Amino acid sequence: MEGAGRLFFMASVFYLAVGTFMGLAMAFLRGKWTLRLMPAHVHINLLGWVSMLIFGFAYTFLPALAGRELYSTRLPYVHFVVANIGLPGMAAVWVGSRFPGSRIPPRLVWPFGGLVAASVWIFIFNMAMTMFRG
Repeated sequence: MEGAGRLFFMASVFYLAVGTFMGLAMAFLRGKWTLRLMPAHVHINLLGWVSMLIFGFAYTFLPALAGRELYSTRLPYVHFVVANIGLPGMAAVWVGSRFPGSRIPPRLVWPFGGLVAASVWIFIFNMAMTMFRG
């Protein structure tokens, strides 16, 4: 595995470690910590670990299995950067805005969530163009 696929795989392992640490913190600290960390924990695990692992394997193997060249070899790197700005930003806002007296507004999660959504659409576009172009 090389290129963007490798980057996504390495990021997925990183997010697995972060999500596991957050889960342990939630289990041992309990109470309000569980509520403070839960949205970030879920997204770190699903978008970070699971989705990035899938993206990495998709970029690496789907074009070869389909017998096609990847539509754009640059878009996976754009996808990677946008996703890895959006996801940690989203998680940080969710955690930071839930502390008493925090000056971080919860609505600040929306721009970061928009980056995550944009990154997914970059993936969808690149895969669709790879699989369905004439």
